Amino acid sequence: MTEQFTWGNDRIQVTFTYADDQPLSLTAIRAADGDYTDPEPFPYPQSFVEITADGFMQGNMGSRYSETMIGNDLRYVDRHEEHVDGASKLHIALHSAKYGLDAEAVLTAPNDAAAISSTVRVTNTGDGPITLTSVSSLSAYVRLGDNDPDHWDLYTAKSDWAAENRWSHEPIRDNQLVKSLGLKSASILSIGNPTASCIEIGGTVTHQSTTSRSTGSEEPTGAIVDRTSGTAIVWQAANNGPWLWQLGERPDGVYLDVYGPTDIEHHWSIPLAPGESFVTIPATVAVSGKGFDGAIAEMTRYRRYDVLDHPDHTNLPVIFNDYMNTLSGDPTTERELPLIDAAAKAGAEYYCVDCGWYDDGGDWWPSVGEWHESKRRFPNGFKEVLDHIRERGMKPGVWLEPEVIGVNSPMATKLPDSAFFQRDGKRIVTHMRYLLDIRDTAARAHLDATVDHLVDDLGVRFFKFDYNVNTGAGTDCDAPSRGEGQLEAGRAYLAWIDDLHARHPDLTIETCSSGAMRSDWATLAHSQIQSTSDQTDYIQYANIAASAPAIMLPEQAGNWAYPNKFMTPAQTRYAMLAGIVGRLYLSGYLTQMDDSQLQLVTKALDVHKTIRHDVAHSTPFWPIGLPKWNDDVLALGLRVDGGDHGYLAVWKKTPATDSPLTLHLGGHDAGFSGITQLFGSDSAATWTPDNATLTIDDRSSDDPFCALYRITY
Repeated sequence: MTEQFTWGNDRIQVTFTYADDQPLSLTAIRAADGDYTDPEPFPYPQSFVEITADGFMQGNMGSRYSETMIGNDLRYVDRHEEHVDGASKLHIALHSAKYGLDAEAVLTAPNDAAAISSTVRVTNTGDGPITLTSVSSLSAYVRLGDNDPDHWDLYTAKSDWAAENRWSHEPIRDNQLVKSLGLKSASILSIGNPTASCIEIGGTVTHQSTTSRSTGSEEPTGAIVDRTSGTAIVWQAANNGPWLWQLGERPDGVYLDVYGPTDIEHHWSIPLAPGESFVTIPATVAVSGKGFDGAIAEMTRYRRYDVLDHPDHTNLPVIFNDYMNTLSGDPTTERELPLIDAAAKAGAEYYCVDCGWYDDGGDWWPSVGEWHESKRRFPNGFKEVLDHIRERGMKPGVWLEPEVIGVNSPMATKLPDSAFFQRDGKRIVTHMRYLLDIRDTAARAHLDATVDHLVDDLGVRFFKFDYNVNTGAGTDCDAPSRGEGQLEAGRAYLAWIDDLHARHPDLTIETCSSGAMRSDWATLAHSQIQSTSDQTDYIQYANIAASAPAIMLPEQAGNWAYPNKFMTPAQTRYAMLAGIVGRLYLSGYLTQMDDSQLQLVTKALDVHKTIRHDVAHSTPFWPIGLPKWNDDVLALGLRVDGGDHGYLAVWKKTPATDSPLTLHLGGHDAGFSGITQLFGSDSAATWTPDNATLTIDDRSSDDPFCALYRITY
């Protein structure tokens, strides 16, 4: 007999079904503001925990991560609930007698978010060893609106160096009118016994990262929106390395599986002796009845619950960094001191000396790793520069790439081979760097000594931690597989970051990876700021900045604002606006600008400082849709949680036409009553609430156009 239970809070509910001859299945995820209809579950339902091991793969003998033989054999044992730290937690115990495995799923539902995260611990309870080759963090049915996938759109995002967060959406299922994304109505070839489940046809959609650059090709966040009802689900895989999510269709509905590393895709496996356990990466789902924007708002609330508590998340101090379109890795005392004075005068609160400060040979790239201050670049000592930063009322910061040792660095011979990623007993070399393995005691001791010296002896209070490499599949040194070596090393890095915060609680840490090539939530949850790109074109940067809050907190989005002397006033404003609506990350040759240009920069910083507390308590929305890479007009909204106001940023790249710019805004957050311009081009704007139309008379303004409005609800 099939049994059922529902769990959650007053914002989200999940329903599970199970039976003596069926695995536990997550059959529905509901938001309080949603409208859902649940069909009868299939006789052999989708298991909430999917496992492959020792050749026991999918029951359908296909490539989908559904209907695994071990997952189908797991049976519900019991559950218990606890309330801790502003959230409810549900522990579900499962057992497979046939395969000798226990699984404990731990679900967390924050009190103030329609979101649930899940991890799974698998324990070998058998008499002999077993080698796991994949374990799902979450496996669930997707139920939206009237449960007709013909009405659903799938949202995904590509991500490349200097071209991050390129979102798109298309119908999820093929029919006569639309292009197929891979899903199609499934038909049953045969139905076997309960352990084999069903064999079926029907496509799958799989997205993944295969290396340590977790967001180097795709974002680990996706969403489905029902066009007819507006119900939506968004999910994320949280790993600073490989991950995978898959959508597929069974005869009874669409399923979603979220994984960390797997054997086939990521060279991952782990043997468990009797009594040993493995814990998956976290996966999170958020739901809403208010479309993509509503689901991202709920995911934003979850991220604020989950992020490491730090005053920087509400203070949002302005950081000046000397790299972007400025010194570009060639700092000296002579170059730094005037920039420090100019940054302080403009209103910066931190000043970061970027790469090259340690290099005496003139090539900073392959010399990284020893982290001794350059005597050639700073003849009176690096401390002179850092002291000058403090004397100008700012806190000093420096750039580090902690996870690499350059091939020309003295540390390449000082550290043992065990401190490095290896393959077949040889160090892995990528882009003239060796890859440091922070699991190793010597590697971690070297990094601890480096940070402690810079913090305790030189007074550094901000670190830009960069990551410009790619580990490939990982390391097989002291690991059963390269994928497991990668996973363990990634977890060791996050533990090291947490230890730094514990030892130096006033330290602010930026995570950067050639811009945002490792902007997964696992990394973001331990950091205060994420550089959103290495893009140097201020026009294209607006696209990246406008999309960034879909994958990170608005207050973490370190959007570069790099004005320079060649810019017109309109171009300067355009370059600055991206920083105002996120975490303003200032750069550029302020020393070469005239007074009128500097006044625009100072104005932008002043506006940012007046709204930054609101930014840190806002949820994003996109009233004309998520920007495509080549869109001419972009818009990002930020609605202050629990407040009666928010902000709307608008960018237009090309010159004005003979007609005013008219924007028809959509979405539940577009229902504001009035607007007031705070920053941008001098163009009159009219808001017509009755038809949600914003009309901007930009015909007299210089291109490109931009504006920031305070909106009132």
